[in-house]
Amino acid sequence: MTADSTPRTPHRPHERVAGQGESSAPHRQRPARSIAAATGGLGVIALMCWSGLNHDVRYSLGGIRATHRAGLAASEIFVHRPLAYRWTIAGLDALTAGPVAVREALTRLVLIALSVGAAWWLRAGLLRKLPRREAGAVAVAVGAALVCAPAWDFLQPEWVAVLVSTAAVGAALAGRRTALAVSLSGVLLALAVLMKYTTASTALLALVVVAVLDRRRAVLSAAAAALAAPAGLALAVRVEPREWRWLHEFSSLNPNSVFRTGFGAEQVHELWTSLVNESVLVPVVALLPVTLTLLVRTSTTSRGRWNWPALTVCGLVVVVGTVVVQGQWFLYHFSQLPVLGAALWALAVTRQLTRSGRTPAGPVGATAALGAVVPLVAGQPLAWRTTHATMTCAVLAVVVLLALVAALTAAHRPAGTRPRRGTAAAAVVALALATAIPAWPTTPYSFDTRHSDYTAKSRKEAARALTHRLDGLRARVGPDTPVVYLAFGDIAYFLGNPTRCRYPSPAFLQRTLYDADVAELTSFDENLDCLDDPAVRYAIVDPAWFPLKRVAPAVREAVDALYDCTGPTAFSEAGLRVCARR
Repeated sequence: MTADSTPRTPHRPHERVAGQGESSAPHRQRPARSIAAATGGLGVIALMCWSGLNHDVRYSLGGIRATHRAGLAASEIFVHRPLAYRWTIAGLDALTAGPVAVREALTRLVLIALSVGAAWWLRAGLLRKLPRREAGAVAVAVGAALVCAPAWDFLQPEWVAVLVSTAAVGAALAGRRTALAVSLSGVLLALAVLMKYTTASTALLALVVVAVLDRRRAVLSAAAAALAAPAGLALAVRVEPREWRWLHEFSSLNPNSVFRTGFGAEQVHELWTSLVNESVLVPVVALLPVTLTLLVRTSTTSRGRWNWPALTVCGLVVVVGTVVVQGQWFLYHFSQLPVLGAALWALAVTRQLTRSGRTPAGPVGATAALGAVVPLVAGQPLAWRTTHATMTCAVLAVVVLLALVAALTAAHRPAGTRPRRGTAAAAVVALALATAIPAWPTTPYSFDTRHSDYTAKSRKEAARALTHRLDGLRARVGPDTPVVYLAFGDIAYFLGNPTRCRYPSPAFLQRTLYDADVAELTSFDENLDCLDDPAVRYAIVDPAWFPLKRVAPAVREAVDALYDCTGPTAFSEAGLRVCARR
């Protein structure tokens, strides 16, 4: 037990517990609460399975599936993601079968089970360092935040890294044998790093969490990860030698990287806008100052008083740092924050409940209010959200400020005070509302920035419509006919025709729209060679994503020489241009 833990009061059989025998109402309420919790859990699972996957995940899976049909393994292709991630999602995909909607639901179901397992492992580790109630509350909050992740976050490399890092924290703290515990934790942390390399920030955050609770195991886990991560990268390069080149050339595909643009006023504005968007859509992130205030006020030692705030500051610094380095300002780059915010919120509220006998009314009320109101605001049309963005941020700031004042003035009672009936239930309802917001079908990917017109519901409807429209194209070219895709990866996902190109979505060809220097890369030449594959019968072109008149001249010339995109054999279907091989 840490110095900041709440002491457990032993129960003596001969002592009469306050309220015992006075009323059987609490016992009668337990089955009802269990039924309500089970019903709510099943409802959440059903909603998550219905939501499907986001377009970025479909991009990667589409490339893996299309090349697999042509005999290429996930390790042999480029889909904007490192080998560890490609292997992970290819393994998940192998567990599914059936139509698109069914496969996506099964993928979600497997990941829900893994999230619950990671949260349970985390609880086992926390039980060795925290009181039972605190450990359980934090684990439940983390599991809920993982399962109900924003639609754009779910199954992205950043989200997978958070899932793996959660298990790594549990592994580091739960094992009785230190050597085994830290070795397993180190391997999991290395896997988190290898998901995207920028996800090293997630592994670092997990190490800081372990350090707050057990410094010795944190140091040993870091040492194990420092050995395992390079070994994992070496294995990836051994399996696919191109992986090293792709790692170096990948940055050339991102014209917005801070290493190319510098960090100036525009980047500061983008960062601020992204953080505000994340705070608006994820209440536990907006309420982090309130949470930290509660943790400081409920801590009983100077070390415990500042450990958790230091952890949060460290987390924000590393997360913001990786977001700035990438320079794309996608909200899924903040995947760590919803989970961190939910965990700290649960810890702070549980400590306040344990030590004062009641939940902090202001913070819990603010959480519940945001949980109820934000879906209504976020569900408005994009034009309304853009027009009322300033007002929305002002209202959010006022709510957070009021909750902060309430946290600063929350009353203390002697340790061991019996909690009032219903106070814990109020906290659970508030957290449930707050964590459900990101997963709500009408919650946009962002409030008023990138992909703010996307929601889980709209992407589901778009996927259904595209699948229907592609049925005609598939019947016309033949479902097994080899093609080359000059389109975004989700076209391969929904069409399903095989391709033998290592670049199933031609990222290096398409990026010449923005940067002519990409044509000097080795991967560009390899991607260009795909057009000359004698087995290919058609080129599937998405004019909106791959405008032939604007890409590099070498690409236009190769397409014109090898494919008929304007003659009688060419045709358009589902917004795509289908060019027959000459």
